[in-house]
Amino acid sequence: MRFLAGVLRQTLVEPVDAGRLHNLDWPYGLSALVVAGHAMFAVAALIVVLSGPIRRQSTLVISGFASVGLPEVALWPLVVLLSFGAASLMTAALHGPWWLKILGLLVVLMITGTWTLRSPGLVGGTGWLVTGVVILIGLVAVVVVRWRRRFAWWEFAVIWALVGGAMAVGVGAAREAKRFGFPISAQLLQQTAALLGYLALPAAIVAGAAVAEITVRATVAATRNAGRLDHHRWPYVILAAVLLVRGAQAVREWLNRDPVSQGLVAYLPAAVIVIGFAVVGTVVLRLAARRGTRPVVSELGDELGSVGFPVAAALIALLLPVQVLLAVLQGLASLATQRLSEGFTDPSGVVGDLVDPVRVVIGMVLIVLAVVYARRGRPGRALLLGCIGVLLVVLARALVLGDTTAAPIDPDVLNLVATAVVLVALAVTGVRRRLTGQRAVAFAGILILSALFSGRDFVSDPLGTVLGFSGAALVLFGLTWDLLTGSRWGNGDSRRFPRPTRVLLVLTNSVLTMTVLAYAALIRDGSTTIYLDPYAEIGNLVFGTALLGAAVIGAFDAAWHDAPVD
Repeated sequence: MRFLAGVLRQTLVEPVDAGRLHNLDWPYGLSALVVAGHAMFAVAALIVVLSGPIRRQSTLVISGFASVGLPEVALWPLVVLLSFGAASLMTAALHGPWWLKILGLLVVLMITGTWTLRSPGLVGGTGWLVTGVVILIGLVAVVVVRWRRRFAWWEFAVIWALVGGAMAVGVGAAREAKRFGFPISAQLLQQTAALLGYLALPAAIVAGAAVAEITVRATVAATRNAGRLDHHRWPYVILAAVLLVRGAQAVREWLNRDPVSQGLVAYLPAAVIVIGFAVVGTVVLRLAARRGTRPVVSELGDELGSVGFPVAAALIALLLPVQVLLAVLQGLASLATQRLSEGFTDPSGVVGDLVDPVRVVIGMVLIVLAVVYARRGRPGRALLLGCIGVLLVVLARALVLGDTTAAPIDPDVLNLVATAVVLVALAVTGVRRRLTGQRAVAFAGILILSALFSGRDFVSDPLGTVLGFSGAALVLFGLTWDLLTGSRWGNGDSRRFPRPTRVLLVLTNSVLTMTVLAYAALIRDGSTTIYLDPYAEIGNLVFGTALLGAAVIGAFDAAWHDAPVD
């Protein structure tokens, strides 16, 4: 019983206590905004959970060309959630660096302009349009007046009133337009969700690694508590039990493998990834040893929380300028000759061709950064960055193999290859009679990681069944876990990013991403919005696999030095 209590405490309780937002001399009013932000996050999550019944019990609004099929009863809740997120973003940006002020203002002006700047003929007069222009001017005035001032709670109230008022104007104008046969409320929400969806993509990618993070934390907690057992034979008993379970699991996976996606060709990228992890791990550990440091497996989840969002943002942001440029060129070409216009009919194809080169560039940069951090005596972050870099480079395998060669990256195949490597290492250690109790616990921990990784769908499958929409399950779980355990950045403070700005950015990221997920769950149509699930799957594949790979390397290092897995 003490063993289970220790595992649960170290896996769930301690990460939440260390990673949540803490009231560290918050200015007056900020704690109320934090409570309101968590409440908004909970409401958005509840909408995701109840999206199926809401769709069945409500009238679906079909609006113009968008045809989004939005439940009518969800219109105002989504307006409140989006306006709160936009106001939180603008208030946070108001006290950040100059570029954040400008970026936040532009995003909020685009949102409010979408809801207010409509043709007078469409909305039945100029009154709505004039009101919208006044609101836009008011937002600019708030930014100018409060440019160099300290945080004050009423700033959020004023900005939320302006943004919420703009959306209310949009809903009121939409009612006028509906009299003329143009129901545009759902279309306005669709445009806003599509705009904010790009801001939510990095958070969705990071959320995909939540299950892997819990797996690593649970494994470290189990090995720590197993190492404290008094009887000297317990480590070998545990290793034998885990070896039996993982062996049976691996045999079942091999017998039930898909001959197409898990054929022999799938073992090529898996072997390349394992070799890449081994090379990166060897280099990082040797460089870190010169500084007298070793990786701490229990801190890898915190390292992912520090580097995951910037890496995910880079993966998205490097392609956005290309998309904007191609959209502009396409618009200019459409005004020119027909032949020129035909050359820009499909900008998405050009963006798709750039995905793999961008992955290679970012992957190589991360591998170089891994070497830099290893030399600085930070092997945990170095291992994580190096493993992410290896996966990004291997993901761009089409640059070498071409589009006609099928070489899928299957996590289950990768897990089988890694398990085989562990079994060989365990056999060699046993033959050389170097299998001490601590080494037995370390190898048991690696096999537990493999076993838990094999059952990683324990969250998405049952939760997807409950939701009736499996695409939301992984993101819903990951966003909730990240808010509870990954908000440590908001507890910091600096001149460029003061604590109120950090806290509000954490809330903005969580509330807006969950709101976009709620919108996608309500409409169930990926052609009219940004589905976050594919990006969460990428995060699970890249960040989750890299985290597990770094944890395995750290456990191997502990076994090599006959030390406990920390």
